[in-house]
Amino acid sequence: MATARPDGAMFGAILSRALSYGSSDTISSRLEGMVNNEFCSDVTFIVGASKQRIHAHKLLLVMASEYFYVMFFGNFVEAEQHEVTLEDVEPDVFLVILRYMYCQQVELTFDNLRDIFDCAQRYMLRELHHQIGMFLQEQVKPTSALSIFSSNRYYGYPEVDDTCLRLIQNNPLYYFNHVDFVSIDRESLHKIFASPSINCTDDQLGSALEIWEEANPFMDVDDLRVLVNQTKRSYSCLKLLVFGQNMSEGFVGTADDFKLTLMSDNPLSLYGFGVYILSKANVVSVELKIYEEDIEISSDVFEFPNSSVSTVHVADLFFEEVIMTPRMNYRIAINTSPQCKQLLMRDPRIYHETIKFGIPYHPNDRKPIGVAHLYCKECTDGRTKD
Repeated sequence: MATARPDGAMFGAILSRALSYGSSDTISSRLEGMVNNEFCSDVTFIVGASKQRIHAHKLLLVMASEYFYVMFFGNFVEAEQHEVTLEDVEPDVFLVILRYMYCQQVELTFDNLRDIFDCAQRYMLRELHHQIGMFLQEQVKPTSALSIFSSNRYYGYPEVDDTCLRLIQNNPLYYFNHVDFVSIDRESLHKIFASPSINCTDDQLGSALEIWEEANPFMDVDDLRVLVNQTKRSYSCLKLLVFGQNMSEGFVGTADDFKLTLMSDNPLSLYGFGVYILSKANVVSVELKIYEEDIEISSDVFEFPNSSVSTVHVADLFFEEVIMTPRMNYRIAINTSPQCKQLLMRDPRIYHETIKFGIPYHPNDRKPIGVAHLYCKECTDGRTKD
């Protein structure tokens, strides 16, 4: 259990204090009282550039650390000495480590994490190494995933990488627009771009690389560009088709707003739409807005390269994750420039075993539906909107 970290002054007050056996004293409190205590001390460490003298007890050290077991009971000169010099650690950090070895208590923060990790590695404190990994894992939140993912290049915990990557792959456009994105290291960027599944298009990955490259102009990104262009990847979400009966007119003018209500019990993560494009223009600008009831909750503009002006295309438009709430009414407004023809369908339906939508449709209303499919995933982890 983490507790407040005593500083050097507090340990100085403990120095030379005899053990106490009062009614409120425990074995744990007595062990803590032995930290930097001359009572029964059989080794003194000369620590850091300041050469601070810190008293310790060999038996407790060797019980906690193979490093100290080898030091004191191996063929090393320290085995016969009562004073040992430690130049590669600062006194306040060593006192924290000493306290952990005596009573398994440590307060981990992002300020002290690297120093304590280095000591855990150096002194072969496996349990502390594991505890640091658990600390990092617990700190991973949607807002911190990118910075912790990049920091973990130093610590190297695979489970932390996995947790961060799941969040980034789920909602990559949020992270590509995050202030921390341009400062992540190159190796972390490579891991993101190598993801076998991620909820954005290859063009959006390419745009993210351009943003990172502009902020890191001295980095070689040729292999990252190849990775973006040649990696086969899928989306880490469902693709639900919109079915309906084609009207006799086939393709007509501007699409009506797409209205739907989430009828299933779990919230839904919405990531994108497939939108019909039929235009003579080489590039079509698509403005997409999502409204919950009458409140706009998402807005994006996409530039779609129209490779064949005589063929109908479906443009995959991905945006930052939108959490849809059960029983709420949503409206998706899609406008194209220049104006495109859209597919007209009667009685649109979306089929899934557990995801249910209500889509209002009036037989006499012949306005077209311009959505071919949507990308989404059930929120089964209890998430709701912030």
